[in-house]
Amino acid sequence: EKLIAEGGMASVYLARQESLARPVALKLLRKFDNPLQASRFFNEGRIIASLEHRNIITIFDLGVVGERHYLAMEYLQGGDLRSRMNDGMTPLDTLELVETLGLCLHFVHQKGIIHRDIKPENILFRQDGSVVLTDFGVAKQLEFSNTLTMDVTTLGSPYYLSPEQAKCKDLDGRADIYALGVVLYELITGRKPYTADTPLAVILQ
Repeated sequence: EKLIAEGGMASVYLARQESLARPVALKLLRKFDNPLQASRFFNEGRIIASLEHRNIITIFDLGVVGERHYLAMEYLQGGDLRSRMNDGMTPLDTLELVETLGLCLHFVHQKGIIHRDIKPENILFRQDGSVVLTDFGVAKQLEFSNTLTMDVTTLGSPYYLSPEQAKCKDLDGRADIYALGVVLYELITGRKPYTADTPLAVILQ
């Protein structure tokens, strides 16, 4: 029906699932130059499907139509954390939010998965106000690999990278906890702990 988000590899549209007459978020892989990009896209869907948790987005379907890869997910109408940060949040709301996200990440890590891209834009809300962790596009399952390549599509946002993630070292769940700490810092102070003119300069800090 309409475009609601756009990223480097995919676009997200508000769509309608006709069989159940409900709105869904339809993530479409725009194009891929090598099989690795398609593999990452399907990996995201499988990881989300393996995580049944009230604070993790629900996936409905995953597949290919023609040459278009798609991921159909729950449509979240409450906006993202970035918007709420701009509107202002009370200290109590901030602490409750971070506690909920911390428990959610503990669940994810217990399943052997690292999100690797915790940031306000990937933290959304349902209409009832409940918080939802989204976008597992660069998540890794520890049993397969806990290392990063220098491919920028797997690095996540530079402002929230842990030092070991920025240096492409072995990772575990603490990389997500670091990123959540940066989110908490930003919620409390209204600014990021490290800023610079370029992503590389931020990573070096």
